Amino acid sequence: MKNVWIIQIFALLHAAVSLGCRMVGMADDLLLTLLTMLMVVILCLRRATNVVFMSTAVILANIVGFGLGKGIAALFDLTALPDMAVNPLSTFLCTQAVGFLVEFSARRPAFEDARGGDSKGLRWMLTAFVLIIILRLVITVLDSDLGFTRNFFIEVLVDYIFSCLAIVLVAEYAIRLRERAEKSAEEANLAHFRYQSLKQQVNPHFLFNSLNTLDCMIQENSNREASEYTHKLAEVYRYMLRSEDESLVRLSQEMDFVSRYMELQRLRFGGGVELELNIADEAMNRSVVPCSVQLLVENALKHNAVRPDNPLKIEIRTTRNSVMVSNEKRPRLTPPRSAGMGQRYLRQRYKDIAGKSIVIRETEDKYIVILPLL
Repeated sequence: MKNVWIIQIFALLHAAVSLGCRMVGMADDLLLTLLTMLMVVILCLRRATNVVFMSTAVILANIVGFGLGKGIAALFDLTALPDMAVNPLSTFLCTQAVGFLVEFSARRPAFEDARGGDSKGLRWMLTAFVLIIILRLVITVLDSDLGFTRNFFIEVLVDYIFSCLAIVLVAEYAIRLRERAEKSAEEANLAHFRYQSLKQQVNPHFLFNSLNTLDCMIQENSNREASEYTHKLAEVYRYMLRSEDESLVRLSQEMDFVSRYMELQRLRFGGGVELELNIADEAMNRSVVPCSVQLLVENALKHNAVRPDNPLKIEIRTTRNSVMVSNEKRPRLTPPRSAGMGQRYLRQRYKDIAGKSIVIRETEDKYIVILPLL
């Protein structure tokens, strides 16, 4: 809802309250003051102003509103309008004037909220409302036919204090919600930046390995295999491009990708690797981080010896809430250089997306990584 409509709604509420109070013979000062304060607080929160401006606006809106309302009512008294309509109409126009004054003032960049500036917000708002209480008490007592009596003073004071305190607490709660929303947005942006940064490191790493394999095939004059490898590599990258902007993919999609990737590796290693799949049908509809399972399979091939006479065994198994990738430990004679980018990428993505961690276990003969199913 636009602020202009909020101002119109509060103007109508002011007019209705004024008319209703006139009809039942009740003073409308307290209710109109509270409505004005509530309108100003809502407008300021929607414009994300700082609390100093909000508190100042609340005070000035009541002072200006009171004086302007009296002035407009005096002008209407000179017309032929019925007495019952004078105050509601003057209140309606006055509320619009005050609302638009606050709205246009709040648009100035100088009044925008500064992060960390709300730590003393409650103090500022309490000060503003105390000043309003004092001003309205003085005005109410001076205008009252009852005069200044102890019971009358206490009754009005209690009404104002509890009503103002309620608005203060609501406004303070709204400010805290806004701060948390801004913090969450910043964390999401930071998470996206980290993801893009890590992705830019992981994808070239995969491309380098693939091109290295292709180069070996060409040098061995395996032209047919090199051509087949190139086409399958294109299919793999087609999936990677499709899932580039996705935070999560279905496990079924990821496993299709793993199958294509393994076709590449069989061209490279022949029968040097065996992949065993134990995946429940219901798990296929769950989600994982894109390329996460493939990355773990790739790591297993990178860090372990692969020989056709003794194939490296890799297993992918699902449990109720996770997918587990395990492989035999067969360290290469010359360990590959590794910066741990793959696992760092997975840890960060699962933390950013779901607030969950991956689990890494290592035994004498097996290396196991467990990814949460989301």
